Amino acid sequence: MRYELLCITSASGGVLSHLLYFIHGHKAIQAPKILAFYLIAVCLLWTRFIYLQGALQGAIHAGTISVFYFVGLFSSITIYRIFFHRLRHFPGPFAAKLTKFYGPYTARDGKLHVKHIALFEKYGSIVRVGPNELIILSIDAQQKIHGAGSKCSKRDTVYEVVHYEGCPNLDSILNREEHRWRRQIWDRAFNSKALESYEGYAREVVYEWLEKLACVKDQPINTSLYSLLVPFENMGRMGFSINFGSIKAGKEDPMLHYLEETLGAIGRLGAMWWPIALMNAIGGSSDHIEFQKLACKMVDKREKYADDAHEDILKYLLQDHHAKAPKAMHDHNMLYSDAQALMVGGTDTIAAALAFAFYHMARDPSIQKKLRSELEPLYGRTVTGEFANLDLGEADAGYLNAVINETMRLDNPTCSNGPRMTPPEGLEVDGSKYFKEPDSFIPERWTTRPDLVIDKRAYHPFLLGPYNCVGKRLAIIVLRFVLAYTVWYYDFKFAPGEDGTAIYRDAVNQQILKAGKLECVFSQRS
Repeated sequence: MRYELLCITSASGGVLSHLLYFIHGHKAIQAPKILAFYLIAVCLLWTRFIYLQGALQGAIHAGTISVFYFVGLFSSITIYRIFFHRLRHFPGPFAAKLTKFYGPYTARDGKLHVKHIALFEKYGSIVRVGPNELIILSIDAQQKIHGAGSKCSKRDTVYEVVHYEGCPNLDSILNREEHRWRRQIWDRAFNSKALESYEGYAREVVYEWLEKLACVKDQPINTSLYSLLVPFENMGRMGFSINFGSIKAGKEDPMLHYLEETLGAIGRLGAMWWPIALMNAIGGSSDHIEFQKLACKMVDKREKYADDAHEDILKYLLQDHHAKAPKAMHDHNMLYSDAQALMVGGTDTIAAALAFAFYHMARDPSIQKKLRSELEPLYGRTVTGEFANLDLGEADAGYLNAVINETMRLDNPTCSNGPRMTPPEGLEVDGSKYFKEPDSFIPERWTTRPDLVIDKRAYHPFLLGPYNCVGKRLAIIVLRFVLAYTVWYYDFKFAPGEDGTAIYRDAVNQQILKAGKLECVFSQRS
């Protein structure tokens, strides 16, 4: 066959590859197989031409034919995405229509959440941010995408590639029936009786935090760092009965370091997930591998004791796993997978909320004063010399909970609610405004100023529907205890030279928001 005809045939093959294969469904999960196929095909092509035509001539012809194939493939993809894709009429950056690489490009500095806000301001409440991706600012969309009756699914999203040895964690299970059974086991670990038993761990960790404040004696302390260490310690003890000692050490434990590095790498990918599938195929990044190893060791260490030897979250997962007829935890790798999800979900989300709560209270000391007035009659009411979660509910501690709610409304730790794939028939949604003075921190909107809330349905920091956060009640307990005890025993303010800008300027979106540095000075109250 003539060389020119081979080039034309190769380009036509590229077009057909798109029309017959790539255009039908998402292929991120098949990325390793696709890459392997092309590597083998190109190697065979080059070997054949070099064998027939010699090294130089064969390499030139094989390279040219390869280029023609990929020119045909990507030309077809580009034309389709611009002129024929069903998302073609939605506004958004032109580059986002062309390639998924727009995602990692915009997420490279960890400011994806800030850039999404700018996109909403420029293009409206629905913006195309990828060839197949939209971001939507709408209550109606939230209900239809994440609500109990939603036809949307987690298939063809990042959740397909988040697993341990093929076992998804609670959050990445695609099958709803399987998720329902696994969720029932997790719900046992967060029932009222279990939560009451975890209060002892919460106080234990809070007192370590207070001891650290006593040690620094009015010196500046990186509040954002300790806002991360506190929930990390809580999850170690509440989840696995393990004490990491990170608060006393004043630095990240290796487990936490690998966790943060793993999240940071994922966050920088934007909405492009096929690199994760490739990394999984070769074993994963070194940080992710170490994180997985440590999580598995934590499970193995806990499993050496009787299931009910400690009152922790893993107790309930182990009980089901060791039952004669497990309802959900059939495979030991499921324990390993869920252990990793527990450390992620119970650490970073609470950390961001704590850091920004401290920021707002340090910025406005009147908030601390109001909190102390509310907390005074609650101190020691149920437990002598202590605060109890029973007394820190919205009925008795409305302002404390308002501070928590307002922090999570204004500085949502999750940045977004997780991707979903719409059904073939699509969705119809609308948008509106939901809060007055939305960019202002006003806890009273949840107590004495309900007029500032136009539509309360817009507030759901723990998501909604069947995939809502299983540990939301525990997260609230940790936040209540840390804030209540800290405000009760300490006054705090920005450290000299701290203006409060770095916590936002240096915050990074790694799927979960990580606050920038915040230096505060804590002074013990007399």
